[in-house]
Amino acid sequence: MLYVGIYGGLLFGIAGWYFGRRGAVKNNALDEVLAYIAAKSRSISWYFTIAAISVLLSLEVLGLSIGTIPSLGILLFVHLGSWGLISIILHARMTNDPEETGKGKLQLVQGIAVGVSFLILFAIISVLSGERRFLLAAIPPILLTVIIIMSVRRKHGGSGKRIG
Repeated sequence: MLYVGIYGGLLFGIAGWYFGRRGAVKNNALDEVLAYIAAKSRSISWYFTIAAISVLLSLEVLGLSIGTIPSLGILLFVHLGSWGLISIILHARMTNDPEETGKGKLQLVQGIAVGVSFLILFAIISVLSGERRFLLAAIPPILLTVIIIMSVRRKHGGSGKRIG
């Protein structure tokens, strides 16, 4: 019963990839833009994975060990989650109408999605390890996300562009 989630998730992932590609071929959606988005999001997701490895190593140095299997699960979650999230963000940005005034809303939603992803990641680490202190480790990345969102909104607000 332990391996149902591992192999079931892998099976559903492969099936989703296969049927998604098949649907994209039917809609003529496999083009250079999709190839660029896939390559760019895969590249950026490695930066998130490296950051997660650094956080996990730092936690180990601080004496907050969570084990091999949970660590690998977290790394897999970070890598695949950031890959998917960045793919969605790049797709939204590259297919967004430049005349549309809702660009600020899109950036706000993207920022909130990144902040919530950090919170979910640290909550998973907290539950798996039984240490509630891991939730405190989520504060700096979430604050950094909020600061970036505020600076981007201020930059657009000060340039005379209307956002949101």
